Amino acid sequence: MTKDGAESQLLKTLDRLPPDQYEATVVLSRAEGERVRELAALPCVREVATLSGEGKRMRLLEKAFALGGIVNAAAPDIVHSWLWYSNFLCGLSRKFGLWRQIPFIASQRGDYHARYGKFRLWLTEKLIYNAADVLLTNSAQIQRHLHQRYPDKQIFSIPNLLELPTETWTQPRTGGSEEKLIVSVGRFAPEKGHRYLIEALNLLNREDVAWRCTFLGEGELEAELRALTAEYGLSEQVMFPGFCEDVFSLLLTADVFVLPSLHESSPNALIEAMGIGMPCIASDVGGIVDLMEDGKNGIRVPPQDPAALAAALHRVLTNPDFASELGRNAHASIQQKFNSTVSIQKLEEIYVGVISS
Repeated sequence: MTKDGAESQLLKTLDRLPPDQYEATVVLSRAEGERVRELAALPCVREVATLSGEGKRMRLLEKAFALGGIVNAAAPDIVHSWLWYSNFLCGLSRKFGLWRQIPFIASQRGDYHARYGKFRLWLTEKLIYNAADVLLTNSAQIQRHLHQRYPDKQIFSIPNLLELPTETWTQPRTGGSEEKLIVSVGRFAPEKGHRYLIEALNLLNREDVAWRCTFLGEGELEAELRALTAEYGLSEQVMFPGFCEDVFSLLLTADVFVLPSLHESSPNALIEAMGIGMPCIASDVGGIVDLMEDGKNGIRVPPQDPAALAAALHRVLTNPDFASELGRNAHASIQQKFNSTVSIQKLEEIYVGVISS
């Protein structure tokens, strides 16, 4: 239970399920994480169990059998797993015959076929896709892709639950000579593509625009990203303040949001930035095509292409009317696509359908 997007979506989902109708036993497949108390305090959560933690290390097969024991003790109506490793453990445990009669729903919250190599995809096919009764994703694009590969499988997409402030973005600076603020939000991991944004900033530094950039987040690549920033001589313009609890307070004062990922499903950070009406630039990958119409409510650029990203940044930062139009259209499109009440209703319909089938 970290501060990442998928874990946040799990908390929001469990918080919205009515406790008089739902009771959840949550099994954490790795360590507890910093949000476990928040999880345990939710009204519908009966128990939180952890398969590993401080002073308690389990091998993979031990985890699979321990999970089987927990499932049998809890005797649930449904087993619903959330991320790849948990999906894999559930599929492995079910293949062992430990709880075959209980319906199994696996959530794919990412583009597995873009992210993983042949061996992990083989494991995914055998122990997740084949084992699950239902596949859930948060991206219509990935749902379409999975339907093509598995036409006989029940596959649904449910948009992320969204919580936005009432305040919306307005152009914070209009003067051509004033410093513009670029913001990127995300875990510092290779797949998030931050190094390509830094390379784009190095190119942008040669143009006729004053800027600074804030990277909000934490992760294993922070030292490497700081070193790359220093190598380009950008340390005075690029900031790494760490994780921010109140992201919106910074977004509302920035000029553009950038998501330079190598692959994505339906990224919360981008949805939230678009939802408050910010002009956004994102890699043209995965489910982003369903969120963003290039040049209308945002700009899509090829992944791993610093030159294209720098050109998009220059266009947004030097054309305030265009930036404002992108932001207005982004706000309208997110308001149309995302309704948390509808998303929870759809999830409940899927639960009822699985139980009654």
